[in-house]
Amino acid sequence: MNGIEIIAKSIKSIGIEHIFGIVGVPITPIAYELQKIGMEFYGFRNEQSASYATSVVGYLSGKPGLCMTVSGPGMVHALPGLLNAQSNCWPMILMSSTVSTLERGKGGFQESDQMKQADPLCKKCYHVPSVDKFPAILVDAYLQSIKGRPGPVYIEIPSEIIQNKTLVYDNVNMPIGTPSVPYEPTDHISISGLVGYLLSESKRPVIIGGKGAAMSRAENELREFVKTTGIPFLPSPMGKGLVPDDDPSVVSAARSMTLKNADIVLVLGARLNWMFNYGNSPTFAENVQFLVVDVDVSEFRSTKNVTLLVQSDIKKFLVEANKLVKENLIKFRNGGELLKWKEDLQKEMLVKGKQLEDQMKQPQVSDSDYLGYHQVYGVLRDYLFTANNCRDYVFVNEGANTMDIGRLCIPQFEARTRLDAGTLGTMGIGVGYALAASIVHRNPQRRVICVQGDSAFGFSGMEMELAVRYQLPIVFVVINNNGVYEGLEEKPSVSNANTLPPTSLSIDCRYDKMMESFGGTGYFISTLSSLTDICKQISSQSTQSPTLLNIKIKPSSIKPKIIH
Repeated sequence: MNGIEIIAKSIKSIGIEHIFGIVGVPITPIAYELQKIGMEFYGFRNEQSASYATSVVGYLSGKPGLCMTVSGPGMVHALPGLLNAQSNCWPMILMSSTVSTLERGKGGFQESDQMKQADPLCKKCYHVPSVDKFPAILVDAYLQSIKGRPGPVYIEIPSEIIQNKTLVYDNVNMPIGTPSVPYEPTDHISISGLVGYLLSESKRPVIIGGKGAAMSRAENELREFVKTTGIPFLPSPMGKGLVPDDDPSVVSAARSMTLKNADIVLVLGARLNWMFNYGNSPTFAENVQFLVVDVDVSEFRSTKNVTLLVQSDIKKFLVEANKLVKENLIKFRNGGELLKWKEDLQKEMLVKGKQLEDQMKQPQVSDSDYLGYHQVYGVLRDYLFTANNCRDYVFVNEGANTMDIGRLCIPQFEARTRLDAGTLGTMGIGVGYALAASIVHRNPQRRVICVQGDSAFGFSGMEMELAVRYQLPIVFVVINNNGVYEGLEEKPSVSNANTLPPTSLSIDCRYDKMMESFGGTGYFISTLSSLTDICKQISSQSTQSPTLLNIKIKPSSIKPKIIH
């Protein structure tokens, strides 16, 4: 085998399934060789989107995806994906070419200190000294990315290793099968102590479930634990769907009241970061107690009010916790107060739920009236997302108001079905995430719907061309208010950088025409009636091509009221 064959066959042997990137000298032959041996390579338009898509593959599939780039600028363009994977704790492999060994330090073509650039963002970085070492390096990189707290790794390959097609290697130890993390025994004593404390000491408990629980594939065990104990459940934004949003235990509609009044909070695979005000008041009560379960509890040791820490895979923890509760080894002591707590939360949810529903059902009096976010989401929910009783759709959501309001308006019923800006608040992930979801699930009947603000769409809009090229039936929705946060209603008489608001974009950009130019279907929409008709049409048809809905809303300076 030559170097290219060893690289490609190692990637296939280890079980990597999803490969994204942009070809160029010298990595193009690797992509062709991967296809030759039966693997898929998805060519993107920009390494940034390719890396974002690769980062979410690990979350969706449980296995790291592979992003391939050329050296120098190509590799640097993919660094955002490494940062995104690191922040969200997702496994990912970035593999790039680098300048040849003989040219290193001499100003070679696209030479850059790639190891130094990747190191702060990765669990481990690897330089391949010779191609016969590549299989072992790839195995170790794969394991590093998935063990403990998952994260990204980086591999660089000198160009001469890839380009040398004449040198033949014999007796190379090729990987056999997908490597697995060594078994770690369950800490029965710590788990028993935490569950016992939760059930005996709490009067107003709540369980917060985050991406870590979803990454652990713990949704079935979590649903059992919530049902058996009766403890209210509150998901993080991307934890939505761990327990279905229509389950009576889910208290998202009363989020503020729940957090402020809970006395003990069980944190499962979520982090007490900016999303939860670092666990501080006034979001939480001053004397709240946190019981934390995570694959790596080191970052919680300095968090205020953490009473107990258990370092464990979330699924393993819940298997043991369910056993303790099911066998009646641990019982809830304050059942009456728990019942009162749940009744109070349900009352709050009814009030907040009605307020939100009223906003979503507000009519459009005249076709000339601007639409608002909630009105748009009301139609999308009823006639696109949940049409025909669909419950397993994937909702990619990106933007400012578009994302915050979408989280409240669109219910999730399955784990790992809400994908948004995540821990890092990353803008530019939307189209790449939608492509990754469609590719990973490989089911044309499973809806992937990407709803973005127009400014968010602008980061990666060209990547829509992939959806057409690879026949991915994604529905893209652009909520278009002509700007970042807010835009202009009319084109100004004078347009220059001294007068145009920094938040403004061009008036009524025709993103639908952009989709049509690639060969997909586009619609420009400004009325509820046309939006309803188009959503009904899309949800009733089976198609192999993508669609884009360009929905014009009010370019308002008034932030919509967000209710929870």
